[in-house]
Amino acid sequence: MDDNREPGVLKLIETLEDYCYSDILMCGHQNAGHIGVTITEKDGTSSDIKVLTGKQPAVVGIDTLSFGGYEGSFNETVKIVKNLNKQGVIITLSSHMPNFSLGGPEDFFDYSSNDTNGNVAARIMPGGDLNAKYRKFLDRIADFCNECVDIEGGHIPMIFRPFHEDNGDWFWWGREYVSDEDFIALFRYTVGYLRFNKDVKNLAFAYSPNGPIKSEAEYMARYPGDDCVDIMGLDLYHDRPSINQAFYKQLGTSLNIIFECAIEHGKVHALTEVGMRVLDASADGLYYEGIAPSGNNPSNWFTGLLNTLMQSEGGLRCAYLLFWANFSDTQFWVPYKGHEMADEFLKFANDPHIKMAPVI
Repeated sequence: MDDNREPGVLKLIETLEDYCYSDILMCGHQNAGHIGVTITEKDGTSSDIKVLTGKQPAVVGIDTLSFGGYEGSFNETVKIVKNLNKQGVIITLSSHMPNFSLGGPEDFFDYSSNDTNGNVAARIMPGGDLNAKYRKFLDRIADFCNECVDIEGGHIPMIFRPFHEDNGDWFWWGREYVSDEDFIALFRYTVGYLRFNKDVKNLAFAYSPNGPIKSEAEYMARYPGDDCVDIMGLDLYHDRPSINQAFYKQLGTSLNIIFECAIEHGKVHALTEVGMRVLDASADGLYYEGIAPSGNNPSNWFTGLLNTLMQSEGGLRCAYLLFWANFSDTQFWVPYKGHEMADEFLKFANDPHIKMAPVI
């Protein structure tokens, strides 16, 4: 694919490259600008991390779920992106795409990505009965990209991360439901449609399988191609950290493998999702998907994460890492002000190897 993109997105890629060649990682947080435990302003001017540290995360994730009511509205999300951009924050857009076989022709933004029925991937490609519906979905993404402009009227560059964790079996685009060849074709069609059919010029594109990764061949099996990927990513969570001792080694090994792939293909790499997931019911009967409100073990998890990143070449050369969202005080991935691990995260955030957004 020809590179028809605007200078802003090329500068964004250069910024990511600068961090890959340094020993500093940008800190990111999903939905940080409008969803959180301690924030009152939900317009991109605050975040749980800013309340705690005084600084915005350097990278903030949003999702297409924010376009239609599930995690916000289209116009609200445009405003959030504009405000974050004013603060020097990099935006990454993920997409929990709906199962397009469900509902009517405009039912795009419900959470149904984990409904794996319907042979969706084949049917949304050209010639399929759901292609028109998929194109309308992509048109909405294009509209969003065009609406997100900076104070000078230029399009705000963003990272688009579609079809994440594609090697798993929990989304309809996973390997169990879509062959490697068909996945590559779908990814390439999506990028090509946005860039050339819709003339979207402000997106960098990320490919982010789930970890752990054991070999370059495993990681590259569904790689869509150098011409439509800018960032080689990895999603990896520390499940049941009180008993799972393998995570840190798996993380370091996986990032080293991806770093080698990135070097070979002239790309940057990033830890596109990470976090600790307690995944256990507590004494109060609640199920905690992320960090628990209290009694976390280990309580120094962020120190262990940073040590792992600093001790592996692949970790040291990451452009950024992104923690998942703080949806509530029982479902969150970053400690908030008043939480028992707040000081632990403050130590992490203030480390000289971690970059937050500039204070403006």
